[in-house]
Amino acid sequence: MSTQIAVLMPAYNAERTIREAVDSVLANTQTCDLFIIDDCSRVPVAEVIGVHERVEIVRLDKNRGLSGALNIGLAHILERGYRYIARMDADDFSYPDRLAKQLAFLEANPQVGAVGTSVRFVNEETGAIRYHEAPLDHEAVRRRLFFNNAFVHSTWMLRAEVPKTYGFYSAEYPAAEDYEYLRRIAPHVGLANLPDYLLDYRIVTTSVSVTKRRRQLYDRLRIQFAYFEWLEWRAWAGAATTLLLFAVPLKWLELMKLEWLGAVPPPTPITPANR
Repeated sequence: MSTQIAVLMPAYNAERTIREAVDSVLANTQTCDLFIIDDCSRVPVAEVIGVHERVEIVRLDKNRGLSGALNIGLAHILERGYRYIARMDADDFSYPDRLAKQLAFLEANPQVGAVGTSVRFVNEETGAIRYHEAPLDHEAVRRRLFFNNAFVHSTWMLRAEVPKTYGFYSAEYPAAEDYEYLRRIAPHVGLANLPDYLLDYRIVTTSVSVTKRRRQLYDRLRIQFAYFEWLEWRAWAGAATTLLLFAVPLKWLELMKLEWLGAVPPPTPITPANR
């Protein structure tokens, strides 16, 4: 091992996008090793990307789902003694200085156990871009977590001590495993995000699923109750907000999501010319 950073990338049927994702990781100015957990894809990842010196592919004999694949990858990486573990998805694009900036931040801030980044959400079909500014310091992250996730999962960089100490992903929340993990570790380790946009998160609007959205809300609510802080008003407000979202009609949820992703153009403003 000639580097202290391992990048963990789960992959399932990502043959169309994974080559670009892998190339973006390997092009980082900070040296890293990449571990791809092929979650029994229909086309094996090895057939798509070929052989790379710093890439190890672990192909699973059956599909384990995201949390299962991530946990297998974490165990595989921890056995090899890396100090830092970065996340990356098989359809995203990592900027060349992402890992170097996250590493420098963690080494300068020993109280922080996990750091993410701001991202650009890129609609693959329309070209629309949404800039997502993440909460930066631990207190801002903690406040956001009462309502929803405060990180984009594929931007994480963790100290290896975090999963060693606080465990791996829970299989109990398949639509929000990253949110549960953050709620679990937030009382014990510092959390932060960099303000820099260091990752493009690919969005495909035709895959937007209202059923999945309902499952995400259900898991989020369960997590909010599992880590409920009775004397914190934000805990009450966060749970109430999630409950209110359940009352929104399915069609409205779908339309709001598609509008946010740039799949539905905003209404034409009323002007004297078109009134």
